[in-house]
This record gives sequence, C-alpha cells and structure tokens, in this order.
Amino acid sequence: MVGLTDILPAGMSPDDFYIMLAAFATFFVVWAVGAAFVKPDTLTPRLEAIQQRREELKAEYRNPQKRSRPEKHVNQMRSVVERLKMLQETKTDDIERALVQAGNRNKDAIYVFMFAQMVMPFIGLGLGLMLSNLNWDNPFSADEASSWLVVFGAAYAGAKLPHLWLRNKRDKRYSMIQKALSDMLDLMMICAEAGLSLGASLDRVARELGETYPEMAEELSLTSVEMGFLPDRNTALTHLAERVDIQEVRGIVNVLAQTEKYGTPIAQALRVLSKEFR
Repeated sequence: MVGLTDILPAGMSPDDFYIMLAAFATFFVVWAVGAAFVKPDTLTPRLEAIQQRREELKAEYRNPQKRSRPEKHVNQMRSVVERLKMLQETKTDDIERALVQAGNRNKDAIYVFMFAQMVMPFIGLGLGLMLSNLNWDNPFSADEASSWLVVFGAAYAGAKLPHLWLRNKRDKRYSMIQKALSDMLDLMMICAEAGLSLGASLDRVARELGETYPEMAEELSLTSVEMGFLPDRNTALTHLAERVDIQEVRGIVNVLAQTEKYGTPIAQALRVLSKEFR
C-alpha cells in the first residue's frame, strides 16, 4: 500500500505537508470571509470602459492613426509575441472577439492572452515535474509512467488554462446579462412610452441597472455612446449583438433595427419582447 511519504517530493516530511495544507486552508478561509463582507466596486470599471470607448471613437474621427501607448510590461509581451509570429489574422480576430465578449476591451489584451498561452504550458510542465516525484536515477523506467503522465497532464492543463479562463469569464458575463434582460426590456418600454428616443432610453436604463446588473448597464452605455458617434445607428446595434452573442440579445437587436428602419413604435415591439421573455 502506498503511503503519504511515498508520494511526497524528496525532502518533504509529512509534518511539512500538513503545515503547508493548513496554511492554504487558512488562506482560502480568510479570503472567502473577506469576499463575503467586501462588496466589489463594479461601477468604476464600467465607467472607465465607457469613457475609454468614447475616447477611442473620438480618436478614430480626429486622427485614425493615433493610438495610446501601452504599459512597459505589455510592450515586452507584445515584442515577444510579434517576434515569434504567434498572431495569425483569422486566429487574432477570433481571440479579440472572445476577449471583448468576456469584457476585456483593451486593445493590448490579445498580446497578454497570447503571451499567457505561450508560457502557461511551461509553467504547468514545471509544476508537474515538482509534483510528480520522478526518480531521476532511472526516469524512463516503466515504474515512472504514472509520474510522466502527471507531468504531461499538467503541461496540457497549462496550455488549455487561458482558453478555459476566457470561456468561463465570457459565460459568466452572458449569464448575468441574460438575468437582466427582462428588467431591461420593462424599463426600455417605460422610457419609450414616455417619449424618449432610443439613445436616451439606453442611457436612462443603463443608469437604473448600474448597481444591480453592471454588465448589462455597461453594454447599453457603450451602445448609446456609439450611437452618438457612428454615422449609422444600426451599426451600434450590430456591435451590441457581436459583443453579446446570445440568441435573446440578437432578437432584441433585430427588433430595434427594424423599428429604426421602418419607423414602427418601439414601445409596442418592446412590450411583445418583454412578454415573450417572461
């Protein structure tokens, strides 16, 4: 029967293992208690994203070639990614779209993601070597097959971790947006019946939902900002459907685009959508 001492790395005693395990448990308990009592600031990042998008649109019209300077560590990641020619046009578009859908709108986020995708397999490989307890006197014997499985499994997990993180973050964001759709449509219907335009309705609803559903409020605010700068209002609605690529939002965007095109009452269309969603 395999004991604890047989699977621990060389030089680590069972007492050391239990102390390390207790330290990790204490850290996660303190972190969980702190997270329960400390309310995260969701308003500031949302306002910063809206302001950033507003400045980007202004810069595109004033000077299309102007671009803000990234931070030093991002420059280093960019140089490594570009030197290794890791960015391919089709692959880059897909990753950028996924980053925006997950709420990462920084233009340099793709370089950080690609850099993480490059280094995470090596980090996983290093962790696997530390945890596998390989016998380096005879590393390629049949008895070490399970250890090598741990090593390569950790490397594979490291390679997949950036994509799993991105997908998980996007799915969580979509889930929060879906929860806000019914309330958003009700408020939009009230604003439309009160005589507000589509852009003014988006701004008003975004302010009302800012504390409860910050993800939905951010998307509505960004759409309103784009409506004020882009020559075609339907382009802003199309961007909303691309950022939030779920069936319900695409349906709302199609209805709003048709009302803009044919001049039909927005309140009536929103009332029908609200009933369907509920």
